[in-house]
Amino acid sequence: MATLSRSIPIPFFILILLLSIVSSSSSSSSQDNSTGSDTDLAALLAFKSQLADPRRVLASNWSADTSFCNWVGVWCSRRRQRVTALSLPDTPLVGSVSPHVGNLSFLSILDLTDTNLTGSIPAELGRLHRLTYLSFFGNSLSNTIPTTLGNLTRLKFLHLPYNQLSGQTPPKMLLHMHNLREINMYANDLSGQLPSYFFNNTPSLTYINFGNNSLSGPMPQAVAHLSMLEGLNLEVNQLSGLVPESMYNKSRLQTLALASNGNLAGMFPSNQSFNLPMLKFISLSDNKFFGRFPSELASCEYLEIIDLGENSFEGIVPTGLSKLSHLQVLHLGYNNIVGPIPTALSNLTSLTYLDLSGGNLTGEIPQELGLMLELSFLSLGSNQLIGEIPASLGNLSKLSVLILANSQLSGQVPITLGENAALSKLILSSNNLEGNLDFLSALSQCKQLQVLTIEANSFTGILPSLVGNLSSKLVTFMANFNMVPLTSFFYM
Repeated sequence: MATLSRSIPIPFFILILLLSIVSSSSSSSSQDNSTGSDTDLAALLAFKSQLADPRRVLASNWSADTSFCNWVGVWCSRRRQRVTALSLPDTPLVGSVSPHVGNLSFLSILDLTDTNLTGSIPAELGRLHRLTYLSFFGNSLSNTIPTTLGNLTRLKFLHLPYNQLSGQTPPKMLLHMHNLREINMYANDLSGQLPSYFFNNTPSLTYINFGNNSLSGPMPQAVAHLSMLEGLNLEVNQLSGLVPESMYNKSRLQTLALASNGNLAGMFPSNQSFNLPMLKFISLSDNKFFGRFPSELASCEYLEIIDLGENSFEGIVPTGLSKLSHLQVLHLGYNNIVGPIPTALSNLTSLTYLDLSGGNLTGEIPQELGLMLELSFLSLGSNQLIGEIPASLGNLSKLSVLILANSQLSGQVPITLGENAALSKLILSSNNLEGNLDFLSALSQCKQLQVLTIEANSFTGILPSLVGNLSSKLVTFMANFNMVPLTSFFYM
């Protein structure tokens, strides 16, 4: 359910700091190192020549009448006219990256984020031995990642997400990147395996993002030994195998996103081996994780997202989770959840999303859920719940989706649901609900309602003409398999 995309942004404040250290726009010395300056000028002009520059950002500024150290997006060293940074983020350049950029031998920062670039990443960039920051974030670059990037031994930040890069990540690319802190390859089409040793020589890594690719095979074991790691995103791939238990013993880890791989597995360790004090986001859904529900997560006081749905966890909903005052999303659906819904969950007053569907929950829906005033999504369907729908759910003014289908709920639908002004989807199918359809009059106040299903219950009477007063946005209304006469549907 929960996914990460740009969840940990490019550290722009770090980029500004680096620029201030390596650059100056006007204090360069006269003609020292003129040969190198000529090389830089030629490289910049070659870079410009391959770009369409539709807004004429370069055409109007990159002029031979002024020193290139004064050109927009160009920074030079203080002591000589050598380019140390080329930074043009969010500038629609349109075109391919000239291989001559690899001649900017003093370049420390190359930031071409969201610049409409196409073509391949030039192999010649591997000659930029001083490079510490490389970003092609949000372009349309294609083909494989050049193996020569492995020569960038000073690189600290490598950001290539949201492109069309394909093929296998060069297995030895990180072998000599001992200073690397962040690597972001999110949303490409990278395939194949990351070898087990891939992160062996990157002890300073704080952030790894290979999410939304087509990677296969096991998760690289070396990841579990990165003591500085703060964020790991490998979601939406085809990874398989066991996740090392040592992944759950990281004092700095804030984000663990492994959802939608399908075949990742493993179980949470015992209290003695579990230590994630800084964790904010955990998403393991749509995999094959098993064992008891991890009550240890209750010790992660900063947690905002818990997404463990569609696995093989079993047991009761841990009541300790009710202490997580920052929690916004709790998705445990489609596991073997048993027992009643804990009333203590009502303490989660910041919760916006609660999904406990597809399990074996028993008992009644607690009235106290009506105290969770921030809820916009509530799904308790496909369980063994009994009793009436609590009238208190009408207090949830922000509720957009309410799914209570496929259980054993009985009694009448409370008219208080009409007070949920934001309600867009109400699913009550396949229960034992009964009584007349007067509640439809109350639902006419829900002007955002798009989907209403009440089929396969025991409602009686005639479908009233006021159904026509339901939201003008209504696209789905299902009321079949009740005790309502078929002819009454003609009022629609």
